[in-house]
Amino acid sequence: MLGLQIRTVMAENMNSELNMISSLLPLFPCITIDVEYAGLVYRSSAATRIAPSKQYALVKKNVDAVPIVMLGITLSNEYGNLPLTADGEGRLFQLAWEVTFSDFDPRRDRHAPESVTFLRSQGVCLDKARARGVSSAAFAAKLAAILSATPRPNELTWAAFGGAYDFAYMLKILTGGQPLPETWHEFMAQTHALLGGGRVFDAKYMAEHCERTDLGGLGLRRMAATLGMRWDFPELPFLAGRKSHIACFICTIMRRRILYRDGGDILVGLLDGIHW
Repeated sequence: MLGLQIRTVMAENMNSELNMISSLLPLFPCITIDVEYAGLVYRSSAATRIAPSKQYALVKKNVDAVPIVMLGITLSNEYGNLPLTADGEGRLFQLAWEVTFSDFDPRRDRHAPESVTFLRSQGVCLDKARARGVSSAAFAAKLAAILSATPRPNELTWAAFGGAYDFAYMLKILTGGQPLPETWHEFMAQTHALLGGGRVFDAKYMAEHCERTDLGGLGLRRMAATLGMRWDFPELPFLAGRKSHIACFICTIMRRRILYRDGGDILVGLLDGIHW
C-alpha cells in the first residue's frame, strides 16, 4: 500500500515547491484542489435549496469577507496515477501539497469561531501562518507564470469536491483579492480564463447527477469509502492536502468508471453549491 506524503509549502520554499509542480504538470495535468478557510459568516435563512443566482451571491459574500488559510493540491494523470517519491528505505509515497497562506488574522478578519477551533485542533498554528506563510500575491504571480508556460493549456483539468468555495478562492487569489464577479456566469468565465483555459469538474456534482443513487448526499470521506477507497492515513491531519488527495480519487472514479461514456464532459463547469 502506497503512503501519502504531503509537502508543506511556506514562503521560504514556495518557489522550489511550485517549480516541482510545474515540472510535473506535463505528465500529471489533472489538478485537484481543496481550500481551508475560517468558515461561513453569511448563511441562507431559506429552509430549502435556493436558486443558483442566490447560491452564488452567498458564496461571493463569504469569500469576499473571509481570507483563505490553506490550499491543497494533488496532481494526477487521466488514469488517476499520482507522482511518486521514495524515502531512504525505498518505500514509495504519493505526493500532495499543502500551501499555508499568511492572509488570515483572527484578530482582524471576520470568521466563524468553530472553524478556527477546528483548524487549531488539526495542528494549524495561525501565528506561524501569518509569520511564515505564503502571501496570496506571491502565489498568484508564480501560479500565473506556471500556467502561461505549461504546454497545451487547454489539456489542463481542474477538479474539486463540492467546489464552489474552492474555485471561488482560487479566483480571489488570482485576481489579487478583488471582489468576486457579480454573477456566476462571469465567475465561471473568469475562472476558466485564469486557470489556464482548463476544464473544471466538481466530483460531488457529478455524483449527485449520475445513475448511482447511493452516492447522493454523501460527504467527502463517506463517498470515497463507498467508491472503494480503503486506504487512509490517520496520522495525517484532515486538512486541505489530504482532502485534495481524496477528492482526486473520487473524481477519477466518477470520470473513468461511472461517467465513462463521456468522462463527465457534459458536466464541465457545473459546481455543487452553485448549480442545481
